[in-house]
Amino acid sequence: MTSFLSKYKSAAVKIHGWGLELTCGQCKFSGLPRYEGWSPELSHENDNGPAVFAKLACPKCGNRLTGEAGRKLDELFNNVAVPAENEKIVKSFISGLLIFPGALAFLYFFGVQMDWWPWGLGSIWLLLASAVFIPLLLLVTNYRIAQLRDRCECGAPMYIYHGLLGRTYCFRCSSCGRLLRLRD
Repeated sequence: MTSFLSKYKSAAVKIHGWGLELTCGQCKFSGLPRYEGWSPELSHENDNGPAVFAKLACPKCGNRLTGEAGRKLDELFNNVAVPAENEKIVKSFISGLLIFPGALAFLYFFGVQMDWWPWGLGSIWLLLASAVFIPLLLLVTNYRIAQLRDRCECGAPMYIYHGLLGRTYCFRCSSCGRLLRLRD
């Protein structure tokens, strides 16, 4: 279990960065911006618009390039589809969330009807099983989605997190430039 948790922790870490050229709206310089780290407080205007958490500045005039980065993110990732494997993982998560508690409720109902256990004992088992299953399901689902970033056609995946576009995470492989959108 310890090795799975350490693998999960290393797989779930997002490497923040920016390696794309931007054009400064103030001095019209076009090139790589100065990357000054990232901040989770940087927000976006609406829920469906791009959200860039990188602190980017023009190397010539020092102007913040948050708006330009959001437009670039939208331009690059707008036509990139979420992989079918990612959609399959999300669907299996939702079906697991519906099927397992439903099956437990079904067993509980018929167990009480058939006098397998008294009312209180069945509800305790139902709560305990759900309390164990649902966090495990969430952990495994997040791990499987994070594992999608470990595969790339170039053979040396090194995905850099660029931001959010709507409700999807946008990544770019720094080895080959492949774009990847993931939903969790």
